[in-house]
Parts: sequence; C-alpha cells; structure tokens
Amino acid sequence: MSENTKSFNMKYVHLAVVLAFMFLFRLIPPIGTITPYGMAIIGIFIGMIYGWSVDADNLCWTSLLALVALGVTDFGNAGKALASAFGSESVMLMLLGMFFVGMLQESHLTEWISNKLLGAKFTQGKPWLLTAFIVIVPALATILVNQTLVALMMFVIYEEIFRQAGYKKGDLYPAMVLMGFMVVCSVAFSLFPFRGWCLMSVGMAMKAGIQINMGGWIITEVVALLVTCVGWMVVMFITPGCKVDKLKEIDITQFAKESAPLTKRQKAALIVTLANVIGCIIISFVGGAEGWRLFLKNIGVYGWVIAVIAFAMVWHVDGQPVLDKKKAPAYFYWDLILVVASAMVVAGQITSEGAGISPMIGQIMRPLFGLPSYAFLIALGVITFLLTNFANNVAVTITMLTIAMTMAQQVQFNLQVALMVITIFGVIGLLTPAGSVNGAMIHSHAFTTTKSAYTAGAIMIVFLTLLMALVVIPLGLKVM
Repeated sequence: MSENTKSFNMKYVHLAVVLAFMFLFRLIPPIGTITPYGMAIIGIFIGMIYGWSVDADNLCWTSLLALVALGVTDFGNAGKALASAFGSESVMLMLLGMFFVGMLQESHLTEWISNKLLGAKFTQGKPWLLTAFIVIVPALATILVNQTLVALMMFVIYEEIFRQAGYKKGDLYPAMVLMGFMVVCSVAFSLFPFRGWCLMSVGMAMKAGIQINMGGWIITEVVALLVTCVGWMVVMFITPGCKVDKLKEIDITQFAKESAPLTKRQKAALIVTLANVIGCIIISFVGGAEGWRLFLKNIGVYGWVIAVIAFAMVWHVDGQPVLDKKKAPAYFYWDLILVVASAMVVAGQITSEGAGISPMIGQIMRPLFGLPSYAFLIALGVITFLLTNFANNVAVTITMLTIAMTMAQQVQFNLQVALMVITIFGVIGLLTPAGSVNGAMIHSHAFTTTKSAYTAGAIMIVFLTLLMALVVIPLGLKVM
C-alpha cells in the first residue's frame, strides 16, 4: 500500500517539475543573444525531456502539455501549436502508416513474419547472424523505400520477435537492435547527393556557387555505410549486457510450424503491404516533369499511401475488409504520434530567428577558427551531431551549413567535406525523443525504457563520432 502511495505521489511531483520548466523557466532573465521567447522554448524543451524520461510508459501527457505551454508564448496560441504539430508531413505520414500497422497486427501477419525470421534454418544456432539479418537488411531497404513506413512496420515486427524470444522491457538487446536499425537507416539516408535529404545541402551549395563532387560523396558514403553495418554488429557484440542467449535457445521447429500457411486475409494484407512499398519506390524514381510522369509526381508517396489505404478498406476477404477502419485505430501508437508531433514543433522553434539561440551558437563556435583543418571539420561535425539530437534536424542542418559557408571566407578548410559531414550527421537525431521521428520511435517502443534507450543512444553517439573522425572526414578529404 505504501509503495503504491509513494508511486502515486511521485507522478504528481514529476508533473509539478514539468509544469515548472514549461511555464516558469521563461521568467529567468535571458542570457546573451537568447530572447525571452528563446528562454520559454528552452524551458518547454527541458520539461519535455524530463517528462518523457520519468514516465516512459505514458509519454502522452508531457507531449500534450508542451503544446499548451507553446500556445502561451509568442508562438501564437494553443490552437496554432496543435495545427503546426499535426500539420507536419512526418506526423501525417506516421498517422497514415498506423493504418498499415493496424492491418498487419489485426491480421496477425506480423506474427507470421516474426515466426519466419525466427524459424529460418540458415540462422539456426547463429544468434548474431540472425541479429545482423534483422537489423541490416530492412535498414538498407530504406535506400529505396520511405524510411518512416519501413520503420513503423519493422518496429512492430521487432516487438513480436522480442516477445517470442523472451526479452523483457528495458533489456539492452532490444534497444541496441532498434538503435542499430535506425543508425544504418540514417547513414543510408544521405547516400545519394542528388536525391531527397541531400538535395537541400547541394542546392544551398550550388546557389552559393560551390560545386559538389558527387562521385567523391557517394564513395565516402558507401564506405561509411559498410563500416556502419559491420561496426554496429561489433559494438553490440562487445557491449556488456547486450545478450543474445535467448535467441540461441529458440526452438525453430516451433516457429517453422506456426508460420505456415498464410490465411486468405494474411495473403491479402501482404499484397496490400507489397503494393504500398513497390508503389512508393516507383513513384520516387519515375515521377517527372511532364505527361504521365508528372501525374505520378503529383500523386506522390502520400497520395499513393492514401489510395492504397482506401483500396484496402474496400477489398473484402471472407466477408471482412482487409483493413478494418474500426479495428485498425486500436493499434495506433498514440505515445509515438504525440511525441513526434510535439517534438517537431518545439524543436523547430529552438533554431527560429525569434529565439536568438542560433546567434549564441555562432558565438560559441568562434574559438574554432584557429583550429587546424582536420580538427576544425571534426569540431564542426560533432557540434552539428550534438545539436541535432536536441533540435529540429532541418533547422540545425541549414544553420550549420550557413555557418560553414560563412566561415569558409575566413578559415581554410575543405568546404565540400564540411557540407557532406553536416548533411550526414545533421539528420542522425537518435539520442532524445525530440531529436527526430526516429529518436521518438526508439524511446516509445514497447521494449525500451528511458535507461535502455539513453544507454543505446550514448553508445550511438560515441560510435558515430568515431565513424566521422576515422572514416568520413579522412576519406572525404582524399576523394573530394
């Protein structure tokens, strides 16, 4: 009884701390170039991190309070904060993706896929081979397929694998698997300088009259991606507490038996899933500027996903819709949706002009001017890497790209390599839930706790910093 009372009271203590940060921190006098609005944003951000950390089983209330707190700043009002949070393309795609998650789980197709993976003969008695397979293969698939959609489906499959293997919430192995998947995805995200995320950096550079060595960029990225895949497996192997013994003890005959055969509804769900994936790939590569290619471009990934969802609702198998609109919402991960929605809008304000935080960052970086070229590039990359784990990826990357191009007029260094490093490491916000959609997904997973997520995150920071210092920058300096 006393333990329950203590736990009950602590929730109110945590609530009080969150409210104090979100609503009272703004009363502290501004520091340097930071404005009163900036102090309010910092307080809301700290309150979010604290609330998510102390109550990892319920991330919703902290996320909702953050939107209310943002609404009573110069940002606008709570209605505008809510509209901005759910108006994000990342949040909308995640909401749409949840329909597929619901379909996969309601049809038990995730269990079937999990059984197939755990029952694969080529991984029998080889837990590290199984680990490498489930981490690397789906992560590399995101080179062709939208990362958010793949991650949503894989995280549900991972949950089933961990459950069937006997892992518990908070075990380090699940957190390291999730982190490894996202690490490989994030490095692969910047593989091609002429597509997607990288176009922002390349476009800014070209407007400034800076030519990018595309071939050198791709060579550096391919090597970095290979090192990441192999290196993370080595990191998992040597990390104390990251145990695969439960996978070694699995009786694959049980899983092989349970994975066959597919029911009609499971086959239909699989067809819908494949249609969604293949369609997204085709549209991403075939969409163009005229004719039918323009038509595909205008539909886009979002239009295709919406159309597939509508089709799955109309298609009936054995008298039931393949995607049941009444049952699918029961599987929506509202913790994840609200974390992403609130984090994206608050983190985006950290680097806004009205906050005055970016000029402060510029002042802090001035001592870097006197560093040798190699050390300067590492410092620039590490600062970008750390900042993007606490603020919006796009805002941080644009800010650091601008700073780098400005510094190039005063300091001698390889600007192409600097822009590549900022682009790659400016998107890897996996340490905190506010760092990126990917970071939020790790922290809100059913098998992670605050401790296990931050432990894996700290290892990730060290690993990728070494990757930057020992692979990306040295190789980039040679080929670019």
